[in-house]
Amino acid sequence: MKWSVFLLGGLAGVAAASYVARRRPGMFAWATSAAGQAMTGVSRKAMGAMVNHKFGGEKMHSAPKQSSGSARESGGAWGQIEMLLNSDPGVKQQVDEIRAEAKTH
Repeated sequence: MKWSVFLLGGLAGVAAASYVARRRPGMFAWATSAAGQAMTGVSRKAMGAMVNHKFGGEKMHSAPKQSSGSARESGGAWGQIEMLLNSDPGVKQQVDEIRAEAKTH
């Protein structure tokens, strides 16, 4: 992926986030919380993989394993984000444009 597409997507994301923050502050707070939880899970998995690779595959028990409840919450959070994107035609159009541009590059 080209950097210009990445930066354009980031700018579109910032524009969409500011628009949602003005129109629905409660939903924006919930979406940022859900995205933060998802990123925490991703970073824990990445850190665990790096530690396992560095120490020859030994299992480290310091990082808690994600429970099925938090996995369900994460899946529900992504569903809510998708529903939020689909609820506003302007944001959906921007997302579709970014996806189309990313596929061509």
